[in-house]
Amino acid sequence: MHRAIGRMTTARRGLAVFLLSAAICVLPARASAEAVTFFAGTQYATEVHFLRGAQPGPTIMVQGGIQGDEFCGYLTAQLLTRAVVTRGSLIIVPRANPPAVNVRRRQVNVDMNRRFDRDYAAFYEDNLARLVRFLADQSRGVIHLHEGSGFYNPVRLDDLRGPRRYGQSVVIDAATCGDFPLERTVRQVIAKLNAGLTPGKYTFKLFNQDTFDERSKWPEQRRSLTYYAMSRGVPALDVEVSKNLVGPYWTWWKVTQQLRATELFLRAFGVELRVAAPRLRDFEAYPPPVAGLTLNGQPLDPADPRVTLTFGEPLDVRLSDAASSDLSPASHGSGAVDGPDASGEVGESRLPGGPLAPIPCVTASDRAGVNLLRGPRMPLTPFSRLALTADGLPLLTARVFWTDAPAADVVPRAGDGDLLCWLNGRLTAVRPGETLRAVEGDQLILEGVAGGARAEVLNLKGYVSHPGRDDGQDVGGEIVLDAAMFQPRYVLRRSPQEMVCEIVRETPGVNPRPRFFLRIEPRRVTDFVLTGTDGRELRVAWLPGQWLRLAPGRYTLADILGNGAADKIQAFWNDAPVRLGGAFTVPAGGGRIVLRQATTFRELGRMPVGDGSSVASGSAGAGLPAGAGGAEVVDPNGG
Repeated sequence: MHRAIGRMTTARRGLAVFLLSAAICVLPARASAEAVTFFAGTQYATEVHFLRGAQPGPTIMVQGGIQGDEFCGYLTAQLLTRAVVTRGSLIIVPRANPPAVNVRRRQVNVDMNRRFDRDYAAFYEDNLARLVRFLADQSRGVIHLHEGSGFYNPVRLDDLRGPRRYGQSVVIDAATCGDFPLERTVRQVIAKLNAGLTPGKYTFKLFNQDTFDERSKWPEQRRSLTYYAMSRGVPALDVEVSKNLVGPYWTWWKVTQQLRATELFLRAFGVELRVAAPRLRDFEAYPPPVAGLTLNGQPLDPADPRVTLTFGEPLDVRLSDAASSDLSPASHGSGAVDGPDASGEVGESRLPGGPLAPIPCVTASDRAGVNLLRGPRMPLTPFSRLALTADGLPLLTARVFWTDAPAADVVPRAGDGDLLCWLNGRLTAVRPGETLRAVEGDQLILEGVAGGARAEVLNLKGYVSHPGRDDGQDVGGEIVLDAAMFQPRYVLRRSPQEMVCEIVRETPGVNPRPRFFLRIEPRRVTDFVLTGTDGRELRVAWLPGQWLRLAPGRYTLADILGNGAADKIQAFWNDAPVRLGGAFTVPAGGGRIVLRQATTFRELGRMPVGDGSSVASGSAGAGLPAGAGGAEVVDPNGG
């Protein structure tokens, strides 16, 4: 065992102790399955599935799609969401990087699988990585699904087979994780996986990168998800299939083997489940047709795809197909703690859009990668085409024609030269020299300038929209306002109460250059409102770190009050997400309420919860300062 592994902060555990402690951590009362959308309403809205078995066991995380061109990983993970778990629990993230999946590229801004060595704050990928770390921290094992080039072999055989290739391998960072025999477990699983695998030349091999050894040849992997998990005492591994096996048949074959490998590793970790084998016909029909695309109420005819739009009229892009209904921004919120029973046989009834459930995306030809199904737009200059894709695969391209008639009073009182922008989906006009007020976590889209006759260049100073391309252009893309993402030298004023920066019109030929100002306040929560089962409301002051006296029972989160919209806050009961209008149960032992920014996943604080006896015994509120106060004890049932 390498010295670096010996420096792990997590206590050493034998395999038996590992499984026993994991079983104690998760004691579900009944089998359940739920899908929760994090970052709802953003360009990177991400669906996470929580599958809980009726029998206690470890919680294991399975993730695919961290790199958008590795599609077998996210198809395998998506199929796994159909499983029926009987022992233990699963956290499944099928498509961990939706914008990269939409364009089928490894990355959009930065490689998301190199953002786990610290808490970065530059791009949307860093917000997603924050969520993934949170989910990994709840897990007792991590299985990461990838698709690599070529075929791994310990010695070089040819250009496609050698130690620098990843395909058909199981990658680990070290032989052991604490006292968990990771390499031995992987060898046992590979032996079962390869037995009878045809064709035999595509069997899997163990690829131990010894990442914790200072002499490792793969130091960049120290910024990966598996290294992050391993460094916290959580066994983690990558299952890689080969990108060089192409076509529907080979995609089906690779997903079949990757799903088999995942199931074997889950059983080795202590999770019992049933999952249906992939069907070749689903891959031959992938992606399925997506019907019912309308633009501003105009149905698009697939036989003659064309649409007429009007300058200055906001776009209303909709898909009526069931495959997209559960992924649209307004379809569902952040999920609930309690999901439906996961009873019955393995099937696909829970998955609209078929078993592979691709992500639909509609983009304009002048704004690649901006999904119009997830964000607003008011065209001020022409573009020629609209494209509909599913998981980045083209389904339909429509020609766009334009009318000369302007839309009237779309933005009341907007004058020529005013900045037109969307703040949290609301179209807003800002006059030169005026200030747009916003709150951290708000979503901003710079649309253009009223009366402008050409494409504008609007530069939000200090914010980088395109890494490696310093052109000052911030028009069109979604900007989630996070003070940490701004370069300090461009900030005009910063204090605990606000941050002020400027938006400058840098369109060539425009002089003088008008300036607009943006004031960003920290998001503040003052109160939250709970409803008991008897319908009585309790308004609770939000006092992070202070103990809240709350009687055991079931509560509904009715509202969150503060200086911004409640839907920009994600609440948790312990580690389980609770949506507005969703319910959670406070047991006799208490717990904690945690609030996070819904668009950045930054924590806003936490309040320990319990009745007086549970806190006195140390089972809730541990570590609170002496004399910490809270709300009065409330009986949610009115007793």
